[in-house]
Amino acid sequence: MSEVHAVEKGTANLPCDISLPEPHNPTDDVILVLWYREDLGRPIYSLDARDRAFEQAERWNDENVFGNRAYFRSSAQPAILAIENVLEADAAVYRCRVDFRVAQTRNAKVNLTVIGKMKLHIVYL
Repeated sequence: MSEVHAVEKGTANLPCDISLPEPHNPTDDVILVLWYREDLGRPIYSLDARDRAFEQAERWNDENVFGNRAYFRSSAQPAILAIENVLEADAAVYRCRVDFRVAQTRNAKVNLTVIGKMKLHIVYL
């Protein structure tokens, strides 16, 4: 499991290896990327290229989890799910699932730790 730390209100970049497994079949492609939040147990973000080129993949996200704060960057190395304006409530274990046309499905977990603002407590004696 990889670890990612992000400062509250900053950006978290959750990695996801979408590279084709070696040796790869020349007819293979990524057809589906699903992101899960482990405590929810259901997909929260997806890229669906089952009937189109990956560059034109249909994107979906669960509005109740990230709203419009998350986007997938497949051009990054590795690809990332970027979460902007990170909230303390975003801290969780996430799982990236990559389905290929030919190769076996790949799963990888990422633990996101959110570093909140330090709170100063003054004690008067």
